[in-house]
Amino acid sequence: MNNEIDDFYSIAPMMGKTDSFFCHLMSFINQNTKIYTEMMHVETIIRTNILEKYKILKNLSNIVIQIAGNSPESFARAAKKASMHGFNEININCGCPSKNVIAGDFGLSLLKKPQLVRECIESIKNEVESTVSVKTRIGINYNNCENLLDDFVNEINLSGVNKFIIHARNGILNNMNTKKNLTIPPLKYERVFDLKKKFTNNHIIINGGFIKTEEIIKYIKKIDGIMIGREAYRNPWIFHKKRLLNIKEKIKIIEKYILSLKYYFNKNTFNKNSLIHIQKLLNGHTGAKSWRQKVGLVHHNKDLQLLLNYIKYYY
Repeated sequence: MNNEIDDFYSIAPMMGKTDSFFCHLMSFINQNTKIYTEMMHVETIIRTNILEKYKILKNLSNIVIQIAGNSPESFARAAKKASMHGFNEININCGCPSKNVIAGDFGLSLLKKPQLVRECIESIKNEVESTVSVKTRIGINYNNCENLLDDFVNEINLSGVNKFIIHARNGILNNMNTKKNLTIPPLKYERVFDLKKKFTNNHIIINGGFIKTEEIIKYIKKIDGIMIGREAYRNPWIFHKKRLLNIKEKIKIIEKYILSLKYYFNKNTFNKNSLIHIQKLLNGHTGAKSWRQKVGLVHHNKDLQLLLNYIKYYY
């Protein structure tokens, strides 16, 4: 059952959260959990060394890089660079509704441009052998027309891609911020279940509002997988094979993570983002506030040994 759960559940791409250090932390919690990186623009991948930070990970087989853009040529170049760094699955963002993304004419706006997305995918496939998948939403604004998503899937299928992650709510463009777009308008799971019925040969994963990794029996006949976002970051322990860990078990994992960071930062520049992910990992346990304060201190003084000493003394 654990293997089934590992295959059925994945972690959503989240800006500022599913970075290389979070992926590294998750390798100590469950190395089989599939994680989608925070969105990276194709031009950023091409022009910078953003992918270098993923060298902290020894194995990228369960890490899917999410990329965004609207140029087939740039997608191909970014995909080649990602492949050279060890990523073997590329996810195309066709669902982000943020103002900056829409201004750049990518993200959710691409749901209305399936032919362009198909061209981008074909360009990628001509360059690398990586698996390609697409993440989008069920619709745009308050339009309930099902043809938009159905036509999109039909067109993308022609490229040979058959894996889709569908956020089960519309995205509201222009007059709503990104945070509100995570809760408004209401989720419509049945729309995604119906999509699976229409496209039985597609691998369709549902995203939006899920907080548990114990509902496989309830959903396995309706969908091919569940992607969890905010709860996965707030409480990544739900992906551990034991599901329920005591504080000593959690501390042991955190200690391994910190030790690995200490070794890594002996050779690389310290990155404070590496500690953000562990600051709230003991929430709900005695001493959680003290732990947060200690992590905050090390966040500034960069002395990881202080955390290791604290763990040894208090736990």
